[in-house]
Amino acid sequence: YQRQLSTAIKRARYLALLPYCDSH
Repeated sequence: YQRQLSTAIKRARYLALLPYCDSH
């Protein structure tokens, strides 16, 4: 479960950073 949660967080962070990096 811990590993799955870590992957979900990493994916969410990646998706959150995409528009930010794209706008800058």
